[in-house]
Amino acid sequence: MTDNNHKPSLLISFGGNALNVPDQVHAQQKEEFVIAEKSMNGVVDLIERGYNKIILTHGNGPQVGQIFLQQELTKHAFPRQITLDVCVADSQGRIGYILQNVFDNVCQKRGLCRKSFAVITQVVVDRNDPDFDHPSKPIGVFYSQEDAQKLRAERGWVLVEDAGRGFRRVVPSPIPLEIVEKKIFHEILDAGFIAIGGGGGGIPVFQEEDGALSGVEAVIDKDRTSALLANELEVDQLVILTEVDFAYLNYKSSQPQPIKKTTVCAMESYLERGEFMEGSMKPKVQAAIDFVKKGGKKAIIASLYNLVPAMEGKAGTHISID
Repeated sequence: MTDNNHKPSLLISFGGNALNVPDQVHAQQKEEFVIAEKSMNGVVDLIERGYNKIILTHGNGPQVGQIFLQQELTKHAFPRQITLDVCVADSQGRIGYILQNVFDNVCQKRGLCRKSFAVITQVVVDRNDPDFDHPSKPIGVFYSQEDAQKLRAERGWVLVEDAGRGFRRVVPSPIPLEIVEKKIFHEILDAGFIAIGGGGGGIPVFQEEDGALSGVEAVIDKDRTSALLANELEVDQLVILTEVDFAYLNYKSSQPQPIKKTTVCAMESYLERGEFMEGSMKPKVQAAIDFVKKGGKKAIIASLYNLVPAMEGKAGTHISID
């Protein structure tokens, strides 16, 4: 086996589709474990190739959407609303358990003595972040205009019309500043575990003057948190896994151009001319740039099921400082 000391440390950020069952209405819970196994097989493949220090982060969009739908469907029997920070925590526990269980089982099947450890992760944000004055991140289900007016009055929610499909709640998406459990991640990695955390961008919290932490109703971008965590843990490479094979130029055209090997400077110029879509590839590119500019050796954006080829340089968009 290749000497572990020559393999870079990795933070692998899985998109929400890493656990997402396409037909959620008729899906069985066990299907989430089946889909997770496909994702974890790639991680275990890397371990067999000598990668030793790995952190996994994950999205939670579909799962939080289910939590909100369940609340709406049962609101007459259970009128108490669960706040968004607690919903994120709920999803972290659920997804963290599934990934930990599946990863450990895959290792056991292959005869590898490796275990994972999931961390409920809090992330400090600034109460003066401008996004709190201009919330824009859509979450949850669609409402009629009448219901939207009632929710504005009863709950103080901000709701906006969404492309003729109805009204949807929007919440702030502040910039992550600090990973509260950073020391715990260090200890987990030093003990030889694969760390799982940062789910859904982390649970957003304010830090009060006395040091106390208080949850806030917001959603942090998962990949920005992943980049921050990778920098704080001094990880060599950030790998962002998504639904497409590359970041593309002219993505909406008849001839999109895959970006294979590039630099931070080039990606910043593509950002400035609007090559990447808001809420899709743009935040991933921004996170990759932030990671490399703050000391990371390389960022890779690749397809969920191309993890090993991406690490071999055969797939994905590879971004370095020069």
